[in-house]
Amino acid sequence: MKGEHVERESSPRGHGGEDGTSPPPAEALAGLDAEASQVIVLYREFPAWAVWLPHEGRRWTAVRPASARAPAPEVPMIWVHAGTAAELAARMRGADAQLTPP
Repeated sequence: MKGEHVERESSPRGHGGEDGTSPPPAEALAGLDAEASQVIVLYREFPAWAVWLPHEGRRWTAVRPASARAPAPEVPMIWVHAGTAAELAARMRGADAQLTPP
């Protein structure tokens, strides 16, 4: 209709393409160091997990509640540790598989 103002949803400046979609992962991760890129990939695949990057000889570490409940002091937690991000992802997948019935 003439004179009608229509607003369109859009991504914030610098987030996404002209059509409002997110850039491909490789493009979005360009310029980040390897560990930062790996932790972003882990967070995208495992949103229920908190991940710590290795530091000063420590291993990759991740934790999540052992149920669908929100984290709280009385809720059991699952901790996994690994030498690499790929190994950590495999252990996180294994733990998630044990929590999710087939």
